[in-house]
Amino acid sequence: MDKIISQTDWIERAKAVLPGGGFGNFDPSIFIRDGQGSRVWDEDGKEYVDLLIGSGPMLLGHGHPEVLEAVAEQMPKGMTFFANNARAIELAEEICSAVPCAEQIRYVSSGGEADMYAIRLARAFTGRDKIVKFEGGYHGMSAEAQMSLAPDRMVNFPQAVPDSAGIPESVQAEVLIAPFNDPDYIRSLLAEHGDEVAGIIVEPLQRIIPPEPGFLQLLREEADKYGIVLIFDEVVTGFRFAYGGAQELYGVTPDVATLGKIIGGGFPLAAIAGRADIMAHFDKAAVGADKWLMQLGTLSGNPVAAVAGLKTMEVLKR
Repeated sequence: MDKIISQTDWIERAKAVLPGGGFGNFDPSIFIRDGQGSRVWDEDGKEYVDLLIGSGPMLLGHGHPEVLEAVAEQMPKGMTFFANNARAIELAEEICSAVPCAEQIRYVSSGGEADMYAIRLARAFTGRDKIVKFEGGYHGMSAEAQMSLAPDRMVNFPQAVPDSAGIPESVQAEVLIAPFNDPDYIRSLLAEHGDEVAGIIVEPLQRIIPPEPGFLQLLREEADKYGIVLIFDEVVTGFRFAYGGAQELYGVTPDVATLGKIIGGGFPLAAIAGRADIMAHFDKAAVGADKWLMQLGTLSGNPVAAVAGLKTMEVLKR
C-alpha cells in the first residue's frame, strides 16, 4: 500500500527544490491530486470547485470521456515525432476554417511563446522595430510582453515600465505603451510614431475590460493607415467568445492572432495564425535568408496535443 503523504509534507518538499516552493503559477500551498469534471481534490482529499480550469484549457472539464478516448487512441501510435504528422494538419485545417484571420498557422507550445513570435513576425514583415501594447495587457513572458502589465510607478505614456528584472533597457525603448480604450491617445501616438511601429498587440477583451464600441475597429483602421501588423492575442478568447474567437464576435479581423489553451485540449500547444503573406516569413524558401524568421520547437505540433485539441474543438463546435 502506498504511503500517504500529506499536503503539508509536499509543501516542505517543494520548498527544498523549487524557488518560492511553487511553479510560479497558483498558490503554492495547494497541491492538486485529481481532477474530474468541474471538481479537483488536493493531496489531503479536500474537494474544490475548479474555477481555475488549468488557467483556461480545461473548458470541458477534467477527464472528458471523448478527449480521453482520442488521446488513448493516439498514445500507442506515438507521443511526439519532431516531424509533420497528420493529426496536427487536421487541427490546422480546422483552425484555419474557424478563425477569420487564419490563412496559415505555425505551432508552438505555449501562448506566451506564440505572442513572442507574433511580435517578431510583425518586425520581420515590416522591417520596423517598435511595438505598441496596452497598459495592463498580458502577452506572456517575453521581454516585450513584460512591459507595463502592472507598473509599480507612475510614468507618462508611452514610456514602458518593466515588470521583471533581467530586461535590458534597450527593450523599453522599442515598446510604446498606450491606455486601453482611449481612441484619441492611440491616434496621437501613431501620428507621431506610426512609421516606426511594426505591430500593435492587444487582447480584444483585456483581462476583464471589454473594448468600447468601435475601439477595435479603430485599431484596424489605424494599422491599415500606417502599414502596421495588428495582432490579436486570442490565447484566452479564442474558441471561447465564439467558435471563431473574439474577432468573430466583435467583427474585426486582425492580421495575426495568437491561440492557445483550448487548441491543446489540456496539453501544451499554441499557434500563431495569420495572413499568408505575413506567415510566409516562417518559410525561408519564400522570403529569403534576410527576411526569414527562424522558429522551431521540440513539441510543436505534438500529435497527442493535436488530437486532444481537435476533439475539444469538435465538442465546443456542436
